[in-house]
Amino acid sequence: MGFFDFLTEEIAIDLGTANTLIIHNGKVVVDSPSIVAKDRTTGKIYKVGKEALLMQGKTHENIKTIWP
Repeated sequence: MGFFDFLTEEIAIDLGTANTLIIHNGKVVVDSPSIVAKDRTTGKIYKVGKEALLMQGKTHENIKTIWP
């Protein structure tokens, strides 16, 4: 145990192709699908994660859902 141990935090990020996981101090903080809903004309991101997954296949032709 070092002098500055109280200043450190343990964070693990798994940017998987199906799910993104963020683990902080041994606990899963984020477990979300790795998908984005994006407007093709403006480039604006509408939704990410679970909300974008619900939009997949049900959107207007100008909105595209993208997996990595």
